[in-house]
Amino acid sequence: MATEDIGNDALGILVDGGLLYAAPMFGLSLLLVVEGRKRIPLTIGLVGFVLGFGLVGPLYPLLGPSPPLEEQAFRFVAAVVIAGVSVSVAQVAMRFLAAGLVYVVITSLIANGKRFDIDLEGDAFLSGILTLIAFFLSFGFRRLVPALMAGLVGTLGMMLAVYIALGWPVERLNGVDAPDAYFAFIGMFVSAYLQWKQIQRKREEEEEPEVEKEYIF
Repeated sequence: MATEDIGNDALGILVDGGLLYAAPMFGLSLLLVVEGRKRIPLTIGLVGFVLGFGLVGPLYPLLGPSPPLEEQAFRFVAAVVIAGVSVSVAQVAMRFLAAGLVYVVITSLIANGKRFDIDLEGDAFLSGILTLIAFFLSFGFRRLVPALMAGLVGTLGMMLAVYIALGWPVERLNGVDAPDAYFAFIGMFVSAYLQWKQIQRKREEEEEPEVEKEYIF
């Protein structure tokens, strides 16, 4: 069975489940949008487990006429493995994405410097400053990328849940047949703003001096 067919089967399971799958999917996606930077490993693991449980069904006959595990046990074990792999892949992908963003920024600075006859690579002092910029950007992007990814995935998950609940064609979210999926970028930036406000609020609470309590006897 082709990968595309397996993916369609998994999506079909979600669609056939209706509100039974749409409601928890919406709640999980909303949690990801609000505080996804902290919950994204857990969320990706759960999504990988659910999808893995539905994906591996067609693979069960490949175990032969006398499989060592029952189908439900096979699905569960495979789903746990897929969930673990999903979390690992997502973490590595976000690190690579953060490194890619740093690379794009630094190469843009070097290219713009050449336009003004500024050699950011050859000059020892300027190259040192460039290295410091790359160092601090790497820390910033490592915090930013999880928030952006969580917002994008969470918004798409909420949209998918709404489409399933209302019986709308989920094919409109593939980014090809209709532009619906691109509205998720709006949710991504809204999510990043909400998570940034949470970080600011937490910093303010940590910086506030402890007020001595007054007791009345």
